[in-house]
Amino acid sequence: MKQKKIAFLVYEGMELLDMVGSQTAFFEGNQFVNDSYRLTVVGFSDRPVVSEAGTQIVPDCGLDSLDECHTLVIPGGKGARTNAFPEVALQKLKKLIVRSERIVSICTGAFLLAKTGLPEGTKMATHWAFVKDLKKQFPKLVVDGDSLYIQDGKYWSSAGVTSCIDLTLRLIELDLGNMAAMHVAKHMVVYLKRMGSQQQFSELLSLQTPKDERLLTLIEWLKENLEKTITVTMIADQANMSERQLYRVFLKEVGVSPAHYLEELRMEVASTLLASSQQAIKAIAFSVGYRSHDGFKRAFQRRYSISPLKYRQIFSSNENH
Repeated sequence: MKQKKIAFLVYEGMELLDMVGSQTAFFEGNQFVNDSYRLTVVGFSDRPVVSEAGTQIVPDCGLDSLDECHTLVIPGGKGARTNAFPEVALQKLKKLIVRSERIVSICTGAFLLAKTGLPEGTKMATHWAFVKDLKKQFPKLVVDGDSLYIQDGKYWSSAGVTSCIDLTLRLIELDLGNMAAMHVAKHMVVYLKRMGSQQQFSELLSLQTPKDERLLTLIEWLKENLEKTITVTMIADQANMSERQLYRVFLKEVGVSPAHYLEELRMEVASTLLASSQQAIKAIAFSVGYRSHDGFKRAFQRRYSISPLKYRQIFSSNENH
């Protein structure tokens, strides 16, 4: 197999973890399949740069000196969003992008990549906190703020921080096979792989935190009684409210209906148990309130777009593989 050169772009104000997470994963891939990758660090020039956290990085070379590159990794960082990159520098980067077979942007590296001029309609993932800004600055891009990572042709992009490892594991799997990806994941003590379509954060975390003391108490009751068959009428009785009043309070305080919240809570607990335990799927279904395995399976697929069994196979910890 021909060795692939992987170049990591560094610049003032870059996020160090975006680079070293991916870099370490590729390095470990080399330990499994010797000399699969040749890693190099490239700057707009060969002068040292300082990361957002204050670490100085000395590039191996400048863009002008990089003759060929298979995969170009562009990390994020405050600098990607705020630096006024000279047009001549962006043109140099664009030339390298054209010559490279695979372009990877991490987190807000999407801003820097977009500044080089991407085809209209290119799909890009970025950190959820910067979705609005990216859409505003580059309205012709299709911005995804939910997925951990996505691919659009030669362009790969991730949400950033630890999701850069998820994306890199996928690239290693494509290049070297599943066993290599498993080796890297085990060494780095991470999940074998999380699918790119997995959300950046859970549905429950994205909901509003209730301020109503009655609702906080009610949610604790729901958590303690998940294994039971719970109806909206039962929830309303527990809260000493009418069903209509309960619906209004839930909608105001957390943004969803009581039934929606209960199902999300059940799915969160079920997905955690599937990934972290050896319990039978039927037992997990029962423990979160489903008396029918088929009913649980339908609800799970509605939430995650895959079956409980497939979810366990993908997301279970390395110790369970």
